Amino acid sequence: MPPKWDIMVMSLFSKIFSLEDYGVTHKILHILGIKIKFPKTEYIKKQKENPFEKYKRNNVDITTLPPATGQIRDIQLANLALLKEFDYVCKQNGLRYWLDFGSLLGAVRHKGFIPWDDDIDVSMMREDYEKIIDAFNNTSRNHDIYAEQTYLGKAQTIIKVKHKRCSHLFVDIFPCDYANSVENKENRILKTKYLQKIRNQLNKNKNYSSSDKVLQKIKELNSELIPNIFVENSDIQCGLDYSYTEPLWVYSYETIFPLKEIEFEGFQAMCINKPEQYLSDIFGDYMAYPKKFGFGHNAYIKLSETEKEVMKDLIGDSN
Repeated sequence: MPPKWDIMVMSLFSKIFSLEDYGVTHKILHILGIKIKFPKTEYIKKQKENPFEKYKRNNVDITTLPPATGQIRDIQLANLALLKEFDYVCKQNGLRYWLDFGSLLGAVRHKGFIPWDDDIDVSMMREDYEKIIDAFNNTSRNHDIYAEQTYLGKAQTIIKVKHKRCSHLFVDIFPCDYANSVENKENRILKTKYLQKIRNQLNKNKNYSSSDKVLQKIKELNSELIPNIFVENSDIQCGLDYSYTEPLWVYSYETIFPLKEIEFEGFQAMCINKPEQYLSDIFGDYMAYPKKFGFGHNAYIKLSETEKEVMKDLIGDSN
């Protein structure tokens, strides 16, 4: 076969079939426009070696599990240092936040991180959320720790607390908005499908490949879907900036406020008023073992010596 035919065949083949890395642990197979994500062989092996599978098989009380070890524990504790600085900045500037999602679950169930997770999730009301970047710039005690709007792809954007010298450390900050009332699930499903349709359209539009453009659209959607930005003791819903997997969560004001403190790795972080009720809504039986154990975002990432030193210093300074 002439060389040019080889090139044509290979080009055609690459359009039909391709394989690429998806992070450290997975690969993505592209076949005729269909994407199939699957774990790498070495990741499957690590999953099988996961010590928490043994605890699950033996029905060990999930609240008594030991903390993570090795690199995942180092990343947890370094992220804890970022949370402490975030907490400091918020208190210095009168801004409210609370632990959310897996971090809230970890605090309630383990008094800290879920042993196999390494990130930290917090939420803020939008009025405070929109002030946190400037607050960090003006108040942070560690100038390597900062906050910035981060485009996540697929027309999603949130603010993250980051470290200038270690990109694998972060605290995710999710915005919340005041809603008019608690909607029934059918209405929330319809609204979620509408938002997914819009987000898919934005994702295909190259003009919406940055945080600024997406935020502009989010403001338009807020005006359309949440006409009253604040009503006293209004119900609260997750912000539209992020694509949640469930129908839009809406909660009563009393579920979230007043905020209180909760222990998280020996640190007193901020917590919502009714965490057990909230966690039941999100996770169902949140005291049960998961069907499958995930791993932290960076459990198997290869860290540079500089990043290891940064983490060591953060952990030492926060103790």
